[in-house]
Amino acid sequence: LCRKFKEAMQGVRDSQYAFDQLSKTANDKTLVKWEAKAAATQFDQLDNPGAIDIYDVQLTKAPTRKQQELHLLDHQGRWPASEIHHSTAMWLASDITLEETQVSLMIYMRKLGKQPTNTQKL
Repeated sequence: LCRKFKEAMQGVRDSQYAFDQLSKTANDKTLVKWEAKAAATQFDQLDNPGAIDIYDVQLTKAPTRKQQELHLLDHQGRWPASEIHHSTAMWLASDITLEETQVSLMIYMRKLGKQPTNTQKL
């Protein structure tokens, strides 16, 4: 029980630190709005259990590699010296593809073992 209490206290400290960091990045108007929503949720949660849904984390998915590549290519015309940026976008996409190929090759080499057969070497 004492160990669980210590873990809970550490969790409170960690949460307070994260909350303080988040509060530093938000403006005062946003903080007031968050506090009003939290207070309304605390008051309403007994009558409306769905009210606590405001605490659900809402994350947006990161774009895929292809989506990011298309985004870079679409916006390259808006930049000056677009040929340079176009080649930069293509270079980045090619580099990522090369890294993925290297990882795949490394996995395959590990599967072969230390003494692969001649067929496996081909």
